[in-house]
Amino acid sequence: MAFHGFVSDPTKDMQTLALNDPPPAPAELDHWERAKCKAEIVGHPMYDQLLEAHVACLRVATPVDQLAQIDAQLARSQEVLAKYSSSAAAAAASAEGELDHFMANYVLLLGFFKDQLQQHVRVHAMEAVMACWDLEQSLQSLTGVSPGEGTGATMSDDEDEVVDSDTSLFDGSFDAIDNLGFGPLVPTETERSLMERVRQELKHELKQGYKEKIVDIREEILRKRRAGKLPGDTTSFLKAWWQSHSKWPYPTEEDKAKLVQETGLQLKQINNWFINQRKRNWHSNPSTSLKSKRKR
Repeated sequence: MAFHGFVSDPTKDMQTLALNDPPPAPAELDHWERAKCKAEIVGHPMYDQLLEAHVACLRVATPVDQLAQIDAQLARSQEVLAKYSSSAAAAAASAEGELDHFMANYVLLLGFFKDQLQQHVRVHAMEAVMACWDLEQSLQSLTGVSPGEGTGATMSDDEDEVVDSDTSLFDGSFDAIDNLGFGPLVPTETERSLMERVRQELKHELKQGYKEKIVDIREEILRKRRAGKLPGDTTSFLKAWWQSHSKWPYPTEEDKAKLVQETGLQLKQINNWFINQRKRNWHSNPSTSLKSKRKR
């Protein structure tokens, strides 16, 4: 059920149909009932919530460059309210409880429908747009011609013509089909802007949802990297320094700072390497072991 298109003046409709003669035909009675229902809905306290929920559904699937059209049409909502205000005052709320129940449930239904649309856009429509984009790239690689070349027109131009010819939210039949929903899922500039917006939303949601896991994995990688062996090029660099200072392999703080800058290692890693290197050479050097025994 849509609440964005009105054709006739309900005040005149109800005044005309209120005449006793000639007796109204079944079609006229149905038209009068529809006008009466519209007036009661517009005059209901929850009408603003219903309109907001309805527009929220439209915004989900509307390309970014067309959102301004919704805002422009919303600016005309006061015309609709003024058109039906007198009818709403004249309409007898014989089933006020039923109308309250209908309005409350319909607002909830629109909220649920909005969630479903978001899911569709973020998953199914995204896949379809990407598939069409891949097809376009494949076609262009085979033919060397991009879509729209040789015609002097683009898909965006065609869409602009369609939008200009479409009726607005508040024109046309009360039950008219929305013209700002999904169009053909082709990789036009409009769909690409929609695709980019969806990609950014997905990126943000994934980043928020997996932020803690990413931090944990990063810490685990860094911990294993610190606990593991040093890269081969840094080890060879440290060994070269060791050999050139074999008589006194104890780097000063200035030497360590220079080694940190040249190797990219942390100061703690360099200290540990020299400690382990001295231990290895201490046990592997016979003269050093003999001297230590004599001292004992």
